[in-house]
Amino acid sequence: MLHDKAKANIREILGENITFGKHFNGVFDNLKESRQKEMIAWVKECKEGNSIAISSDKIKGLLAFVLRFRNTNFRAILTKKKNGYFIALFLDKHKYYENERNKLGV
Repeated sequence: MLHDKAKANIREILGENITFGKHFNGVFDNLKESRQKEMIAWVKECKEGNSIAISSDKIKGLLAFVLRFRNTNFRAILTKKKNGYFIALFLDKHKYYENERNKLGV
């Protein structure tokens, strides 16, 4: 699946206001198809409330969901306003994921 189709699927699940990290396209396109499907399923779980959220220490009312793919250094962070809408989906390698996590306070 190409990143444009994935973004469309994710927007159907989370709404049109979701934004994507700047490396999302390249990283998503390099994931195996099984990992791409895993990520879409995880987004659905987050939307349905079946995934555990982490509260931010730095940004009031911000929740984050984290996906760590097994046997790879790719990570995803999905942010959401508490009792509100989904904000952004970040997908990148572990180093950049750590930077984003620290920035968000999760």
